[in-house]
Amino acid sequence: MKKVLTLCLMLLSGIAVFAADIIGNWQGLIPVGDKKLRLVFHINKSANGFSSTFDSPDQNAFGINCNNTSFTNDSLLITIEAIKGGFKGKWNGADEIKGVFFQGAGNIDMTLFRITANESPKQPTVPNRPQTPKPPFQYDQEEVEYDNADKTVHYGATLTKPRNLKSFPTVIIISGSGSQDRDGTLFGHKLYAVLADYLTNQGIGVLRVDDRGMGKSSLGGDPKLLTSADFSKDVETSFNYLLSRADLDKKKIGLIGHSEGGIIAPMVAARRKDIAFIILWAGPVEGGLQTNVEQNEHSLLNAGVDSLSAKEFSKLHSSILSHFADTKKEDLDTMVSLQFASWKKGLSKETVAALYVKESSVVGREIHTLYHSLYDLAWMRFFITYNPSQDLAKVTCPVLAINGTKDTQVDAKKNLSIIKSVLSRSGNKHFQVTPLASLNHLFQTAKTGELAEYATIEETISPLALSLIAGWIKDEIK
Repeated sequence: MKKVLTLCLMLLSGIAVFAADIIGNWQGLIPVGDKKLRLVFHINKSANGFSSTFDSPDQNAFGINCNNTSFTNDSLLITIEAIKGGFKGKWNGADEIKGVFFQGAGNIDMTLFRITANESPKQPTVPNRPQTPKPPFQYDQEEVEYDNADKTVHYGATLTKPRNLKSFPTVIIISGSGSQDRDGTLFGHKLYAVLADYLTNQGIGVLRVDDRGMGKSSLGGDPKLLTSADFSKDVETSFNYLLSRADLDKKKIGLIGHSEGGIIAPMVAARRKDIAFIILWAGPVEGGLQTNVEQNEHSLLNAGVDSLSAKEFSKLHSSILSHFADTKKEDLDTMVSLQFASWKKGLSKETVAALYVKESSVVGREIHTLYHSLYDLAWMRFFITYNPSQDLAKVTCPVLAINGTKDTQVDAKKNLSIIKSVLSRSGNKHFQVTPLASLNHLFQTAKTGELAEYATIEETISPLALSLIAGWIKDEIK
């Protein structure tokens, strides 16, 4: 999805609820140079409510999960974590939804028109994913289900165990941001299934769990109110489930967190001293504020904005986000206006033009609407204001931190440096910090590291990364 991702800006997350008549397939067009790029939304309904998937057929990207979908009166909002953006618009009650496609601070006018299933573009070929596990397996696999303590959330998961071993380490995979199934399905890749298959063949048990609202896991309440703190409790529920099993060694259960999961794992380990180890896989430990600022700046550069102007936007974005923690909702507009007015005074004419700065807008977005949309999302507000280093400093178990040097979503150098500094100062004697050359956010061997490249790479996870993770667990947990 390179054109979509370089043309627009990155955002992060989502919401969901619809009217039955709006179920179906919807297609819109956005300009890319002298061409039009097709974007398709598929709105569905399940036992957990309404949901959507997203295609960019001209870029051979299909079946991308839309994390949340909401419909109130005639207003539609779809957010898509995988591309850090989404669509919002007004439905005419029939076959047209007029609105905007957005990513981060940028948007493009787009009208969706209803299309039939036959008219919906189809993926031309099944992508080759040679690492996807196929039976027969050389280990035991069990489909399991369990509930949290107050029975408000039901979880579906797969537990894989090595055969003929009485005692072995077991790891819970914690997914990245956005709703994902237990296999971590993305662009035809089954990220977590590949990891689980490799680890279990190496003598390590693995529990991989459907996120809330996916697969056999229930939603468990209003998704608009959920944050990483809630997801950390989900992880504890899974940990307690493993503790209840007589066939597992209770002293050898650890966590591996990918992306957002990389800040959730320390959150859990800071509370639970019975966590045997944690692995941070591209964890944004520098915090959501800086991560979001960097992602938006990267997207501006990809969209052709000059580096000076992109950095100027980052100053504004960082300044406003830094006030989220101490600003009440009723004071948000005043705070944003003051920050925007102060920032705007020092801009050159070239930067004003490059960022489309108007009286109360920047990069094509009305400034108050932009920051209300971020502030109003509980997950985003928590992500921006939470300081992962505080929990990481409390972790006493062994820690492996690994990031790909071509990761364009979470900066490897900065985050690994922070992890090393925090654990050194806190006195943790059992940690390893390792950058992995040429790997992206998923640990694929990459050329650019851009999100658009993920679907084009046959490799799901680099064998080097898989070997490092398995070897470290076996060395640390005997």
